[in-house]
Amino acid sequence: VTFGLAKPGFFIADGPIYVGRLRVLPIGFPHEALRSLATTHFCFNEKLARRYLPKRGVRSNKSDHGRVVVVAGREGMWGAGLLCASSAYRVGAGYVTWASFEVPSEHLIEAPEILTSHVDDPELWKSSDLAVAVGPGLGVTEETAKLIESLKEKDFPVVLDADAISACVKFDLFPLPSHWILTPHTGELSRIIGKSIGEIESDRYLAALLGSERTGCHLLLKGYRSVLAYQHRAMVINSGNSALAKAGTGDVLTGMIAGLLAQKVEPIQATATASYIHGRMADEWVRSGHDRRSLNASDLRNHLPTLMSRLATGAIV
Repeated sequence: VTFGLAKPGFFIADGPIYVGRLRVLPIGFPHEALRSLATTHFCFNEKLARRYLPKRGVRSNKSDHGRVVVVAGREGMWGAGLLCASSAYRVGAGYVTWASFEVPSEHLIEAPEILTSHVDDPELWKSSDLAVAVGPGLGVTEETAKLIESLKEKDFPVVLDADAISACVKFDLFPLPSHWILTPHTGELSRIIGKSIGEIESDRYLAALLGSERTGCHLLLKGYRSVLAYQHRAMVINSGNSALAKAGTGDVLTGMIAGLLAQKVEPIQATATASYIHGRMADEWVRSGHDRRSLNASDLRNHLPTLMSRLATGAIV
């Protein structure tokens, strides 16, 4: 039990382990006073995720739900692109094209609905209505850096993950457009802001804010708990557990964010909503009796339909 407002430390580091079920009770502070104080730290929960989940009109068609281009994968890493692209579809995008520096068409046995292209195909970028995800399994190369630089000249919402983040660091591509999204884990953020992993974990809010300031865009610091930072505000995502500590889970999240961006969800809301759902799937996995060591990235993708339905109808609390 706490009074007035929840405290930021309740939600990060060991806070969730020791707090358990939290109740915030009023103590007589005026509402306007609380609103004036609560301007820097926020908690994103299932009620907010339900609010920002895109609605699906009965008479809508695929063109109403946006287009995603996923630039991901290379030899030995095609699975990253497949996870990312299929997850963009799972959250409701109307079209998803998987592109790379090699056309990955022979890798689509699991997901024949995904379109394919080469990054250099000019037709790929002609639509003015795209959301773009770049990075999973792509390689930290000059090609990747040149692609990121070329996207800066366009107005697309872009989410960068994995090798795209490393390319930004290696080739000094910061700052990025303010509406872009970066999704580093602690190791990647360490290279961005020049702080040790220990320093980052000692204050995840501050580290995420420093990362957002350094990169110039929205920054989601992944981990337990993920923190989304933008313009001097930090939002902790109140879901997730160590079942997500496995290769490929971040690729799923990147595709989810891009899929929501394609449906015209604002960057901060798309990132927070996707991150909450992503973490909540891991929570539900453990609550349903599965061992947290057993969750695979493809399990997340395959469980998205059920959890999104339950979230939309208010069946999870």
